[in-house]
Amino acid sequence: MPLSSPQPPAGQSAVAALKQSRTRDFDEQATLLQGWNQHYAQLSAGRFTGAIVELFFDDIHLFSESTSQALQQSGKLDDDVLALGIPLHAQERGLFCGETMQHNAIHIFSGTSGFEFYSPAHLTMGGIVIPRAILQGWMSEADLAAGIDQSAQLRAVSPALIGQARAFLFAMFDLCKHHPALLQSENFRRQLRDATLACVADLLTDDEKHAEGLSAQRRWKIVQQAQDYLHAVQDKDSTLNIEALCRELGVSRRTLQYCFNDLVGMNPVAFLRAQRLNAVRQMLKESCSVTEAATAWGFWHFGHFSQEYKKLFGELPSDTLRRSGSATVG
Repeated sequence: MPLSSPQPPAGQSAVAALKQSRTRDFDEQATLLQGWNQHYAQLSAGRFTGAIVELFFDDIHLFSESTSQALQQSGKLDDDVLALGIPLHAQERGLFCGETMQHNAIHIFSGTSGFEFYSPAHLTMGGIVIPRAILQGWMSEADLAAGIDQSAQLRAVSPALIGQARAFLFAMFDLCKHHPALLQSENFRRQLRDATLACVADLLTDDEKHAEGLSAQRRWKIVQQAQDYLHAVQDKDSTLNIEALCRELGVSRRTLQYCFNDLVGMNPVAFLRAQRLNAVRQMLKESCSVTEAATAWGFWHFGHFSQEYKKLFGELPSDTLRRSGSATVG
């Protein structure tokens, strides 16, 4: 039976779990993703090897699957689940539901009729699986209707956006592998959940040609309200995210993006990132550790975080911490 929501492996925490598996049999590989009802047939010659890394937290499932040989894959997920695939590494192009794989296209595996995927050899596919109902609180009704179809398909998105999605998945698996204790932090899981939903919403509503017919006064009011809200949330020592901001203002993500790009000269994600970096800086001045401050504000790839921090402030976060009088940089 298909699962209505992703489940962690037996014997591990129902809150969060990291699971890694390796196989030398493609039939065994097909069964690793629970609830996908998959069947694999090998098409290219040679010994098969496969691997999968899975991250379960709350009601969300992230995975990275590697397969050495070309396969014919078929499967079907529960209708209440949304499953997105992001190619992380591919030497050749495959065929997904009758369409040729593209480097800048997401794979929507979920759908009422299932999917068929002729995957190339030496493929690593990243994946995000979430219950569809979750997105109802994160996307407007119009964006939901436009973004979520009932059939498996390829969908092209901007190179920058799919690049961000790849970086997000790489960072999450790397961080949880090297800092597994973070998964026991409720704040970390909440940040990770928000970041995952933001990633999905961005991928489903990407539209570079979109422009809203708003007056200059209305656009400026939206930007001012957004800044007021972000400062209010920061004062409450709470997390910031674009979805919460859109809900507060009663606008779609695309409307918010248009207003910020037009008036501020930067997209709301970049603006939000700057706000979060400023919040990290304030925590460092209060002698919090770099790890504590970074993860409190949703920065999990510490290498990228340090680069972004230095780019904005002209110094490393450890430099800010040392000037605060604390020697704790871990």
